[in-house]
Amino acid sequence: MSKQDKFVIASWLQLYNRLNGATFKIDKWPDDDSSKKNIDAVCRDDAGVLLAVEHTLIEPFDGEKKDAARLLETIGGLDNHPDLALPGHPITASLPVGAISTGSDWAQIAEESLNKLKVALPALPEGDSTVPIEGASWNVSLQISKMQVGTESNPGAFRVGRVWPGDPGTELVVRALERKIPKLSAFVGGRRILLLEQDAIAGTTERQFEQLPDDQHVRDLLGRIDEVWSVKTPGLRGENTIFTSQFWPEMYVNRCSLNLSTGRFWRGPC
Repeated sequence: MSKQDKFVIASWLQLYNRLNGATFKIDKWPDDDSSKKNIDAVCRDDAGVLLAVEHTLIEPFDGEKKDAARLLETIGGLDNHPDLALPGHPITASLPVGAISTGSDWAQIAEESLNKLKVALPALPEGDSTVPIEGASWNVSLQISKMQVGTESNPGAFRVGRVWPGDPGTELVVRALERKIPKLSAFVGGRRILLLEQDAIAGTTERQFEQLPDDQHVRDLLGRIDEVWSVKTPGLRGENTIFTSQFWPEMYVNRCSLNLSTGRFWRGPC
């Protein structure tokens, strides 16, 4: 397995430990032996309890890399901008996929977005809103999600994302379950956890997993392991922050994040 995959698993394990007050560490990487179909990682805590982890990347839509480059050249640079953080409020500004057209002034989009958001964000109500940004020959609409989760002592955060271009369906997740669960379920002696990584800002593994068919095939697959978690890694590149959320056997619980550099931990409402 790749060094990046190992880094993602080890980073997620730090967050899992922080969430649960646990002491798991990587005990071995069985998948380093490419001649065998082994699981990715075996973890052990101070009491000798074992945890088996299998990881897979859930791919986004076609053309995601090109669209990601445009996002990063425009509003992507505003991610965690100090002038846009409001105390006690996590805020996300999302741009529809394909909204940045060829020939538009990308630098101007970034500048105008910053100027408009500095004024607009404090006045927006909690919940979802739309903030139009306009230039001489272009216009985009940022979809804003704002909620209050803490007191004024919480510095808040401003994040940038993209709006999924359509219903992603379930095919990619079902294929991942079919590919990964057989070898994970073969592990005995500890809990078996499947990690579904999302490394793109656009899209949502939550939506894909939520739509899984309630049929015998899917139930049989999931019944062979203990837990499924998402692991969102776009924040690992720039700010060394990892996000996770439990998908199964319960969904929309244990949403949390950890800054691996500062140790700052956040847990969202269930």
